[in-house]
Amino acid sequence: MSTHLSRISASHEEWVPLNTKQSHTISRNLPSHGRLSYNHPEGDTRKESRFVVAFLISAPIIAYILMSTATFTSLITLIHGHHFRISSTNDYFNLQDGRITFLPISGLRQSDITTLISLASTITRVLGTICTGVACWRAAYILLEKEGLSLSDINNLVSFPFLRPWPWGAYRITMSCMALLFLSAELYSPLLNGSVSWETVTRTAYDGGVLRGVSQSSDNYGWSIPSAGFSVIFQSVILITAAWTNRPDLYDKGHHTDLWRTIDVARDLPINSTLVNVTLPFFVVDSFEWITDPDATLDPDILNVTVSGSNLLNFTSASNPMDDYIDPGKLALIPHAPLNKTNTDPLQPTTVSGSFYVVISIGTPNKGEECENLTGPWFDGMPLGMKYHRRYFGNSPMIQAKYYYCLAFARVDLRAGVGRCTDCRITSRAILRNETEMELGEDLMTEPTFHVMPEVSVMLALANRTLLSPEVGVDRYIIDTLTQAYCGTWNALTDRNMLYSQTLETGVRISVQVSEATVDRRRVAVWLLLNICVAACCAAIVFIQTITSRRRVILDATLGAILLDATEVVDMLSKDTQEGRKRREGRDICNMSRLSSDEQKSRVRLKGGEKGGGRHVHFRLVPEGTVESPGSK
Repeated sequence: MSTHLSRISASHEEWVPLNTKQSHTISRNLPSHGRLSYNHPEGDTRKESRFVVAFLISAPIIAYILMSTATFTSLITLIHGHHFRISSTNDYFNLQDGRITFLPISGLRQSDITTLISLASTITRVLGTICTGVACWRAAYILLEKEGLSLSDINNLVSFPFLRPWPWGAYRITMSCMALLFLSAELYSPLLNGSVSWETVTRTAYDGGVLRGVSQSSDNYGWSIPSAGFSVIFQSVILITAAWTNRPDLYDKGHHTDLWRTIDVARDLPINSTLVNVTLPFFVVDSFEWITDPDATLDPDILNVTVSGSNLLNFTSASNPMDDYIDPGKLALIPHAPLNKTNTDPLQPTTVSGSFYVVISIGTPNKGEECENLTGPWFDGMPLGMKYHRRYFGNSPMIQAKYYYCLAFARVDLRAGVGRCTDCRITSRAILRNETEMELGEDLMTEPTFHVMPEVSVMLALANRTLLSPEVGVDRYIIDTLTQAYCGTWNALTDRNMLYSQTLETGVRISVQVSEATVDRRRVAVWLLLNICVAACCAAIVFIQTITSRRRVILDATLGAILLDATEVVDMLSKDTQEGRKRREGRDICNMSRLSSDEQKSRVRLKGGEKGGGRHVHFRLVPEGTVESPGSK
């Protein structure tokens, strides 16, 4: 029988030959990736090429580098600057004409991208751990051969990894620095996971749709506005409230004078969608001036506009909205003349412009107080020397001497009508706002709106639905309330026309909110560089082991550690230490998984495995200072 493999006995004094059958059985049970070392003796029918061996050794390192590079490239080219869904957005919207329009919206969500980044980081970390784990064992083999290691050094190097640079030596210092880099590799993942920041942006998902059912101004219903009465005013206040309730961000940024419109048929369209061409109410105050002495400068018809006999402010009802309960903040724009309610002539498209007076109630003094001496938010921002008109209760002189309101007057120059809004954006549900300059145009509803809006502005104050407080300035409070009253009134009247007239259609661009990814390239580059350095160190350890070791390079470092013969070290520990004597004498159970401090300081070296032997070689771990005999190889 030919001898293919030999094993050393427990006494290490004789080699026992194995027959050919036993040799083949052991060879079959050792897969190619599990062989301890590579060698190519002559006549070996199962030898592997050096390319295969090199590939098996370097495959984890190559995979580590490729994964790191692929992750870096994907972040820069496929994620940076691209848009992803915020949530599972619907792919269709109903455009109110019986058709379902499917939108070309597809792709990954933001959460999917963050998950993939975490997955790539985890895979890279696993590959790095595999490479560094094997590299630590190879570093241990190098140091065991060149300088020797204590048992505690071996444990620290392959477990943490960590290696003290002393006692000083070229190999030990080099491996200590590499081990420190391997240890820090476990902390690289946050660099990658935190490299992507997200910003919500708007992206057009569908262009070319048609929105039908948009209301338009009409006079087909004749003079039914007065008969509508309170319902028109109430609807106006509801529309004003809905226009701003869900968009405090716009209001806080100074958009409170934006012109807006409600379109009910657009309620299902996503926010930031745009309508190609739509009509919006137009109301702009060009100048504002306080009347510092109204009693001396204004006509009696203007001063007495709040009494019950005046009909300038009440268009839809018989009573004056400023007659009773004139609380602070109630205001009204005063038309030049009342609108003839009995006029049956068709309405004509028109605009309104010029100077008009505004009346506002700013306080009720106590008995004996003068309006000019009052303080508070309604008075603090008034011009110096401002005088007020007294609005008395009832007709009794005794009551009038005790109770009255303080009324202030102002003159405004304004323009009112409609404007054509192109690419008008939906800022909240069914609410459109202008974001471009509009030109004043004529409209059938301009004059009726102008005469109904005084009642709406009074109702806004009574219902506490004004958008500003007097702390920002009474003049700004007035301009804002007038703008909202005009827009709300025009919307209510125009929507009411939809019952009596044909509707319009307009083009629509449907937009969706998506997340735009911004990758911090410097952070990702640092992450890639650190991983490349770790991979380079792993490759450097293989290279150092290959060119400096007089022993055969271990292919499977972990399997080599398992099959490493440490019998001589165990015998040494059992003979030379106090713990060993206790174990020999039977006073303690032999437990080599727990070493004493003296045992951990024991230094060992690697022996055996010289080049030139058979396929399977014998590596031994021996105490430092052991002399190698020719028969022990």
